[in-house]
Amino acid sequence: MATEFEVIVPGSGKNLLETVGILAEHGVNLNTISTTRNGKGYTVRFITGNEEETRRTFIKADLPFAEKKVLVVDVFNRPGQWVRAASHLVDAGVEFDGSYLLSQSGDKLRFVFAVNNYEMAKKVCGQFTECSMD
Repeated sequence: MATEFEVIVPGSGKNLLETVGILAEHGVNLNTISTTRNGKGYTVRFITGNEEETRRTFIKADLPFAEKKVLVVDVFNRPGQWVRAASHLVDAGVEFDGSYLLSQSGDKLRFVFAVNNYEMAKKVCGQFTECSMD
């Protein structure tokens, strides 16, 4: 299991850098990050190496954030493996809030799936591949 954090950053790219930089100032390492420009700023989603320190840092800085459990799925690095994993989840009635590549190592790819039903997704995933967050 991993926790994905989400922060809405109003304003410019400078505000984005300052907000994410707060984590580095507190020794929190990013495992992955995704930024998307929205109408008035940025939506930032990320996974860190220290969930508790991430929470403390944002609370101390009075920055609102959201968090959710996400599924981390390891698959072989071959064409169609993301589709295979996603199909199993969709066929079980699981809806996606988002998905992205977390890492690649040798013959393995590690994907993150943010889903509407984490427990069901975890159960389905356990039937076809290894799901873990090392």
